[in-house]
This record gives sequence, C-alpha cells and structure tokens, in this order.
Amino acid sequence: MSFVDLATLTMHRRQEMEARTQIFHEKCDRAVEDIKRLKLKTDGFAHQLNCDPNELKERFLNCMKQLDEYMYLITDFNIAISKLEETSIPDNTPVHDTAAKPLTPTPTAPYNLIDALSEPAPSTSTTCSNNCPPEKPKRVKIPKENQSLIVFSSTSASEESVRHMKNEVAVKEVQCELDAELRNIKIEDPPASAVATPSSDSINLPAQPILETEHVYDATIMHVDGAFFWVITEDPDEVKNLMIEMTKFYSDHHRDITADEVKTLTCCAFYDDDSKCYYRGLFLKLNDEDNTLAEIFVVDTGEMRGAPVECVQPLYRRFCTRPPYARCCHLAGVDLVSYNNKSLMEKQEVFMSAYVGTQASIEVDDNTSESLGVFVILPSGETLNKIIVQQGLALAIDKLAGDQAAAGPSDGLDITDCPEYDDPVEAVTGYKNRDEIDICKHYKGGPEKTCFKGARCTKKHIVKHPDGWTLDRIAVMGKCKSIPLPAPDTWLKVLVTNVCHYDRVFLQIIDENEKDEVPSFGVVLPATTLTTLVRDMNSLATIAAYKPLTVAPALGELVAALYPLDNKWYRARVLSVTRADQEVEVQYLDYGTVMWVKEDQLRVLEARHVSLPAQAVRAALAGVRARSIHSHQWAQAKRALADMLHDTVLDAHVIARDYDEITVELFDKEGYSIAEQLAAINMVELTSYSVVFDTDMQKVVVP
Repeated sequence: MSFVDLATLTMHRRQEMEARTQIFHEKCDRAVEDIKRLKLKTDGFAHQLNCDPNELKERFLNCMKQLDEYMYLITDFNIAISKLEETSIPDNTPVHDTAAKPLTPTPTAPYNLIDALSEPAPSTSTTCSNNCPPEKPKRVKIPKENQSLIVFSSTSASEESVRHMKNEVAVKEVQCELDAELRNIKIEDPPASAVATPSSDSINLPAQPILETEHVYDATIMHVDGAFFWVITEDPDEVKNLMIEMTKFYSDHHRDITADEVKTLTCCAFYDDDSKCYYRGLFLKLNDEDNTLAEIFVVDTGEMRGAPVECVQPLYRRFCTRPPYARCCHLAGVDLVSYNNKSLMEKQEVFMSAYVGTQASIEVDDNTSESLGVFVILPSGETLNKIIVQQGLALAIDKLAGDQAAAGPSDGLDITDCPEYDDPVEAVTGYKNRDEIDICKHYKGGPEKTCFKGARCTKKHIVKHPDGWTLDRIAVMGKCKSIPLPAPDTWLKVLVTNVCHYDRVFLQIIDENEKDEVPSFGVVLPATTLTTLVRDMNSLATIAAYKPLTVAPALGELVAALYPLDNKWYRARVLSVTRADQEVEVQYLDYGTVMWVKEDQLRVLEARHVSLPAQAVRAALAGVRARSIHSHQWAQAKRALADMLHDTVLDAHVIARDYDEITVELFDKEGYSIAEQLAAINMVELTSYSVVFDTDMQKVVVP
C-alpha cells in the first residue's frame, strides 16, 4: 500500500494551476487588445470610401470582405464561450471514487481566438461541419492492484494527458471534414450528361484591356444603337472560333434549366435561331408576362437580344478566359444635336448602320468613361466623324484628329481651332462639375427612361444639357482674418517659423503680456492664443470628432492638416492638388510652412478654429539684395539665413508695411544685425534704407 502526502500534492497542483492561470490571463489580455485593434480598423472603413469614384467599388468590396471576416472571428469566439458555459463546472475536490467516470476535457484548440486573429480567414472555426460530436477517448481498465490511492475526477489532468486526448479528437474531426469535402467535390465540365451547373457567383468575365489615347487600332463595326456603336479590335476569326467552340460544346452538353435558375445567372450562353450559333451574354431580366423570354446583352457584339428560357445555358469557366470583345464607342469631336429630335436620331442611326461590318481603324481620343470617344478612319482615308458632319447630321465641336492622321500635319495651324477645354464650364470658370458622374452617358432620351443596361444601371437617366451647365456646389471654409500689421518704427519680439527665401521669412509676433488661460471644465470657448488653439485641435475629443473631406479639396480651402514631422493637427490652406497620387500642397496658416501631404491626412476645419487670426506674418529683410542673378547663390544664402533664424526669438524693427507683408530689421540676442551677418559671409549685398511712415498715407485696396 502506498501513502500520499496530500499537503505536498495539493501544493504542487496549486502551483501548476496558478502558472496555467497566469498564461491564460496573458492570452486574455492579448485577445482583448486584438479585439480593440479590430474595432479601430472597422472604424476606419467608412473613411476609406472618401476616394476617387473609380476606386469606390473596389474599396467598398474590400472593406465589406474584411468586415465579414472580422464578424466570423467574433461569432466563433462567442459560440465557443457559449459552449463552455453550457458545460457544468465539475467538483474539484479530490475523492477516492474509482467507479465515477472522469470528465473528458473540452478541446480548446478549435476556439483559440489568438490563433484566429494572427491569420484571419472567412471562418476560423475548426469544429466539424457535419455537427459530429467529438469522440470521447475510451477509458483503459486498470487492475485493482495497480490503482492509485487517489483518483481525480476533475479536468485538472496533467499536460501530457490533455495533449494526447486533444490530438485524438482533432484527428477524428479532420478525417470527418475530409470525408465531407470529398463528397462535395464536383467536376465542372464532365462528358455526356453529367455537366454540373456552375455557381453564378464565381463565374465572371475578365476586364477588357485599356486602349491608349492617340493610338490607332484596327477595328470592325459590329452593331449600332443610336449615337453609340460597338466595335471589335481583336481578330474577327478569333471571335468566330469562340462561337464555333461554344456551339459544338453546348450541342453535346445541353441541359434544361428553369426560369428560376435563369434568374440566378449573371453571365450566360444562349442559342440564336437565326445564326444557329451560341453567344456569350449578360442576363438582364425576364419578361413580366409569363417569364418565358429572357433579355440578354451580347457581350461580344453589343446587341440586345431576346431568347426563350430553354435556349439559355450557364456559361462555363472554359469560355470565361477571354474578356468581352465588343467595346462601346461614340464619335469624338462631333455633337449629334439629337436630344429632343426623334427623326434626326433615326437618320443618324440609319447612317451609322450602313457601316456595320466595315473594317476600319479607330484612334482613341477619350478613354475615361465606359464609352470610348474615337475617330473612325475608313479604308478610303476619310473619317466617319467628318462625313457625318458633311451630311448635316452633326456639328463639329473640335478639330478632328482623324483628319490629321489621314492627311498628315499641317503647317498653317491656328491655335484658336484647338480649344484647351472640351467643357465650356471648365473653360470659363475653371470648375469641373461633379454631378455628371451620376448621370448615365448611355441614356438617349425617350419614354422608356432607361439605357441598354435596363434595371441594372444605377445612374440617373436624364438628358444632359448640351452646354454642360450644372448646379452642384459645396460650400467650404475659405477665409481667415490676419493680425493687424504693426506700424513702422515699432520694436517687436518675434519668433521666426519659416525661411522661404534669402530675404523673406515668416514670423510670429510674441506678446509678452499674453496669458494662457485654461477654461473651466466643460466650457468650450474659441481659442484666443495659438497655444490654446493647438492644444484644442490636438485633444482626443477634437481628433475623434474630425470629419473627413467629402470631395477633393479646393484651391484656397481652409482645412485641418496633419504635420507629419510631429504628428499633430494645424490649420492650413490648400495651394494645389495632384489627382494622380492624391497629394495636396498646403501652407500652415500659423507657421508659413509649405508641405505636401496625403488627402487622408486632411480633415474639415471646425468653425471655432477659424476665429483666431492667422499668426504667421510674412516679412522682408530691409536693405538686403542678392549678390548675383544665379539661383544656386540664392539657395546658399537661404540656407545660411535658415541656419541663423529658424525657430529663434529675435528683436525686430519695423521699417515699412504693405498689404500683407512688413519690412523689418532683425537683431539677435547680442544685438547684431542679421543682414550684416549675411553680408559678412559674402551671401548678400546691403543697400541703404529708411523708415517709411504711412500713418498719414491713404491706401486704396483694389479687389
């Protein structure tokens, strides 16, 4: 008989339990931090939608995908916790009870949130998809003489036994998942009648390659619909071979599908009785009467066709490797003036239909929209754009590039025949309207109030004004007061914040009597000093309340801009915008510093932050002149001046003042003139000057 020291055994078990509990607490803290990080990421999803309209769809889908993944993670975590709570808490008191069955430890590996967060996936739960209960390990019968004096009926087993049991359960569940996956495997294109219907969500055609502007491509006109026509820039034999391959395949593997199955399709194949051939198409809708006729847009010819439901087939992956061949185009450089003239629209369509099947060349003039603006060069050398103008069916609005391509460059070019802007609003006001983004370019007017896309088109179907005038406008913050300029012959304490040239600086006037008063708790007042303003703009509450810009920033707009060097927010004015890399050039109002920042580093400036006048004052050094006309010498003088003055408190003597600038003498703390120090190191030349009093002068500011 063996004897056990219960006190020693309990102490060891207690130490082991405390160590494991400490590890669990660390993992819990890490899980909480990871969940907080997920919440912060999701808060930024809405801000990512402040982008160019061309990128909005892709960003929206990516954000929704990531949000679904995060939702799966949290759902798995909550399910795991609920399962743990359902398990009754066992009695942890050691007893001598060999007849009772030991409880099987609950496998914790499938519900490890830390492992899930390190590598997110659509679902990180590894539980059996068929809801198979994990198989409990069988108890091994132990002879009575080999039994221990004490048997623990709780889950506080040793680490080795728990790991062994979890491995057995995991192997069982993996085998079950593999069996389920093998049963669900489908072969897409099997022979005979075993063809499986592909998922409509996974079948999609690749995007068309972009045609570059001012390039000439061989093309074949396939279809005409009013002012728009569809062309094929690839080899027509390639399109023909695709149709032959599809016809042969679907003739051997035709399957009957119902109207409800047709509604779930996006891309499809349909049989045309006239040509006895199968085509690739985009399913639009079923007719409202008896749902026996499907309306389909043929992606390789640009036509709208109607086909019986029994002639529609799913489009398989083997026919989705090539993008749609048909490209929507319109004649560039001409105005068809047929918005409200139905008879003229019909004449234009008849005229264009005469060229269907013609092999010509196209020169792309505009590729920024769904419809390409092109010049059609016929085999005879003439341009279709010029012919339609000569027929009186359109008006020329630009010099036709097709004529230049056919006849070559001309020596007698007149710059007045080549306007800089196609949009008259942009040419006159410098403003490009934005509401045209929401207007469908394919809508031609008429009672149907729709375009060729039908109900799938999400844009507005209204007839645009031929002059392009729109009414959209957005009010922005654009004005901020300036501090009163000091009178000539005044002495000041100034802080130089930026050196912009060898004789120009930005400085802040220091008020020695200024007090930084902290308002009472809960009281929000407009800032009266720059220190208060900066503290208010960078408080946690203000940063959380900042609103992103809804549109691209306008020139001269006042914004709250992040200064990358110290990661703080300051007031700034927009100087220029580059849409290519989405960078904005701003000048910080209170410091005069000019810097390029990203658009996502700008926020809407609150109204209370504009009440304080701009603190930066531009100043010119009195009596300073460049030594030479070379720019590199100016750059050397600017660097020398920056080394002397940047972020330095100086004494300033005002010599003169202008509308938005003062002329000053600057002296360091020892009383030496900054201009004389520049001249001593041979950077500038000194000229004579005197104080210009303007108290009795009357100035007129002309707007």
